[in-house]
Amino acid sequence: MIEIIIKETKEFLRDKSNVFYFLIFPILLVFLLGNLLNNSDMAEEAIGSVRIHYMIETKEPAVILAIEGFVQGVSDQQNILFQKTEDIDLSKELAGNDEIDGVVVFTGHTLETAFPLEIQIYEGTNRIKNRTISAIMNGFSQVNKAVNVIVKNNPQALASSLNDEVDLIIEKDLGINRTMLDYYAITMQVMISFMSIMLGAMCFMGERQDKTIRRLKIAPISQAKLFLSKVLGLLPQIVMQIAIHMATSVLIFGANYASNMLDNLYLFLMFFILTFTIVTIGAVYGLCVNVNPMAVAMPILWTMMFISGTYSKEIFIDGISQFMPVYKVQEAAFDLAIFGRYDKINSVILVCILISIIMLMIGAFVFSRREEQ
Repeated sequence: MIEIIIKETKEFLRDKSNVFYFLIFPILLVFLLGNLLNNSDMAEEAIGSVRIHYMIETKEPAVILAIEGFVQGVSDQQNILFQKTEDIDLSKELAGNDEIDGVVVFTGHTLETAFPLEIQIYEGTNRIKNRTISAIMNGFSQVNKAVNVIVKNNPQALASSLNDEVDLIIEKDLGINRTMLDYYAITMQVMISFMSIMLGAMCFMGERQDKTIRRLKIAPISQAKLFLSKVLGLLPQIVMQIAIHMATSVLIFGANYASNMLDNLYLFLMFFILTFTIVTIGAVYGLCVNVNPMAVAMPILWTMMFISGTYSKEIFIDGISQFMPVYKVQEAAFDLAIFGRYDKINSVILVCILISIIMLMIGAFVFSRREEQ
């Protein structure tokens, strides 16, 4: 197995197109896109003022007081502007015409119900402001649920806490002044991870085209182990391309990933597992399909990356982009790099491990079957 790994690594480094495409090209893209598009794509976009119409449809006095108190506390008359409306249809029309940024309807039940308040949001045309409104309303919803629990179980604790002033909106310093280089350092690594399907595919397609696969068949080793050895032989290349890309982006171009070494190592781990998963998919493709993956897989991947915002964060198709695998991976990477959250990246790693196991089992079975034929 060690000999196969060494052989695959040497062949990869001998091929100048591989070295350029998988090691040099993504680094150049980080530099070019991060600088050339710096003026059109802003890493930290100013939200500006958010104008919201709201209507209260509940008759529960306590809920009405909670809503009005929240609105007064959040509104600063400069950036967040709440205005009560009596004509919901007119407000929806204003939101659709970009005259306001959104409409919120509070539909309440009684305090005895499990969910005493429902919030309906009618979005405007600005995607960033839509997310802002959703975040504000989600925060209110969570606080409102907590207050209701306290009212039922310990109302005295709530009454005593009302004397303390609480800031409803607190600025949080992310610790790093982000630039577009940071954005493309991540998205270009995601791109090269998905493009690694070529490595896995050509690993076996090359053997078949050069007729050298027959030599593998007569080797004194089980076919399943031989298949695994060929795939594992690509591991040094995976580690090499991720390490070079991340190190060059940070040390030469000044890009930032996560704010601490532990999170950066975890980010590296996700990219490694993701790339290996894509390689296993490519290996199965190379065994089962005779068509060059450049003609089949590449158009699909390029389209998927394009609508996932890989090349420009401004490109987003609501209802489509967020369901793309590339978008999911990028979202998980940014969630860890910027906020230090692990939930999404753990989900990506788990899914990738499951897919890798399935692909390795399928590949080993197909490779063994081909020997019998």
